[in-house]
Amino acid sequence: MESLLTDRTAVVYGAGAVGGAVARAFAREGARVFVAGRGEAGLKQLAHDVESEGGSLVTAQVDALDRDAVEGFLDSVVERTGGLDVSFCATSTRRPGGAQGAALGELSFEDFALPLIDFTKAQFVTANAAAARMVPRGRGAIMMMTAAPARVPYPYTAGFGPAWAAVEGFARTLAAELGPQGVRVLCLHSAGSPEAARSMESTMATGLPELPARQAGWQERSAARNLLGRWPALADVGNMAAFLASDLAPVSTGTTVDLTGGMVGR
Repeated sequence: MESLLTDRTAVVYGAGAVGGAVARAFAREGARVFVAGRGEAGLKQLAHDVESEGGSLVTAQVDALDRDAVEGFLDSVVERTGGLDVSFCATSTRRPGGAQGAALGELSFEDFALPLIDFTKAQFVTANAAAARMVPRGRGAIMMMTAAPARVPYPYTAGFGPAWAAVEGFARTLAAELGPQGVRVLCLHSAGSPEAARSMESTMATGLPELPARQAGWQERSAARNLLGRWPALADVGNMAAFLASDLAPVSTGTTVDLTGGMVGR
């Protein structure tokens, strides 16, 4: 049986837990995979892990917030492969640390706005750069990563919930513009994977006495809404991304795919 993404060229922004899982799935399904990220160490580790699993990918240090860097990166990918079929962006904020766990009234506007600015800018820059290379060929899939607080009301998520909601709104608008030209735009919406706990911790407010209790409240709220009693593994996210990027999902666009165990929509 032919792999889902044989002879396709895919770029992934972000070499962290989610980006790495998606890159692995794309490589396993036969795509030529190029991973862009800010940190050299993370890129090297991901390349080593994929190679140890029998796959291969190409890495490059690229800041998804830098339009010129993204354009140059995609120029090199297209020059090397002849085209671009899939773009997946799973980047985080531009600086370590975060404000999740703090109440909105405890935040400065700058801390609240950081994920709003970084998430929307990274998705805007990478998606439009991808579209410019997909539209002339009349095909392609652009995918973005969001999370449960975009749809489900969670307290103490600072600007992250609004940022993910903004990304989903942007994706729908872009899908409406690009659909007639053959390019699909989708979001994957996750409840959070246990293997990504370290990445999630990097977004939490530090030195906040209330944080453990507030985190426990998130867990209780999530467990009460989850219909399956299990959380998405990173492999689940990668597998869904590969399916959506393939010819098995030719009319899926302008929507957000649920990876929350049914938490969304209840």
